[in-house]
Amino acid sequence: MGRKTVDIEALLRWAYRDELPKAAAEGDETFVFRLRTGWGGVEKMGELLALVQEPDMCNRFGLFPDAMEREPHPDAVAVFDAVERLGELVYAMPEEWNPLEDLGDLGADGPAAIARGIGLLTTTKAFDAAGAEVSAHAMPGESGAVRKVQQMRRSPARIVIRHALLGGCPPWEAERPERAVVMHPMGRGPAWFRKITVTSDGAFAPARYEVEVDGFDYSRRRPYADAYQKTFLDPDPVDIVVSRAEYEIWHACLASLVSDLQGLSAHHVLPSLRAARPWEDREQGNRILPSLLRAAGPLPESRAVRREKKRAAT
Repeated sequence: MGRKTVDIEALLRWAYRDELPKAAAEGDETFVFRLRTGWGGVEKMGELLALVQEPDMCNRFGLFPDAMEREPHPDAVAVFDAVERLGELVYAMPEEWNPLEDLGDLGADGPAAIARGIGLLTTTKAFDAAGAEVSAHAMPGESGAVRKVQQMRRSPARIVIRHALLGGCPPWEAERPERAVVMHPMGRGPAWFRKITVTSDGAFAPARYEVEVDGFDYSRRRPYADAYQKTFLDPDPVDIVVSRAEYEIWHACLASLVSDLQGLSAHHVLPSLRAARPWEDREQGNRILPSLLRAAGPLPESRAVRREKKRAAT
């Protein structure tokens, strides 16, 4: 029998939704009986007056079994192994990476949003010369040579599994943000800011640091000479920075899986039809969502206005 041709997204859905849940929970033959009622844990607490540690309900693939208690298809197991190997890949973020180019000129707020998004997306881990993880704030003298590595907070394999189970892809469509000036919280118009140097007592000597304060001179009723205003983006695009980064990583993982799964016994795997960066795909046209804050057109005339025009015409 020939191999079935299937794209990588359909193969992942088949493996994680249909096949891998067939495996029973490890070391537990009473899984079905433990799911008879959601009140069972409370009943045990009342009987034993103690919190009972239940066995893990997941099978060896990290999924809830469906009580069929059959071995999954070998191709599904190969898919699982390939997804787990995604953790061995190294993901490098380009220095000039900009997922907001299609949203227009965002000024200095654009790079600031990207930096905040990268901070939410990644974390810095430190390792000593032996490869053991140490505190990210460790100094080289404390643990020998300290090597710092920037890693994703959410594993790329977890991103692939999530969308294999839920379908779809990480969201990438965005609403074009508007630049607005930060307003005074008391309704006094635009807010003004300035930076001043403050000196305080330190552990060994006076410490000097810079703080941001109100930049409006209320006695002269005008901003200070060194005052400045701040702007912000509405809506804040930091979430789309994170989701578009996850989309690019998810798409790169799919391409890696296609290459890794060419030797399956019953499936011939095709790459995904989705673009690597659809927000830059000119053939798809403008996919930016219109702003919900903008009026779609002129408001209809009220009854009083129509009545006045009718009276004037007669």
